[in-house]
Amino acid sequence: MATTRAVSSAAALTKISDRVRAMRKELRLTQQQLADLAGVSDATVRQIERGTGKSTLKSVLAVMEVLGLELEVTG
Repeated sequence: MATTRAVSSAAALTKISDRVRAMRKELRLTQQQLADLAGVSDATVRQIERGTGKSTLKSVLAVMEVLGLELEVTG
């Protein structure tokens, strides 16, 4: 069961990173501009877009909010 959760977490992270990157580009924002608007560092935006690092949920949600993206949580 732990393997299933890890795969699901990885898939969710990939989906979030893809959506963040696509929306940022659609809005024609640089990573630095998005970081400034969200109150995070440009390194945090890069990590979120790559799905790497240890970005906090708070940082991810701040970036998503600036982009008008919603996080759906299902059981």
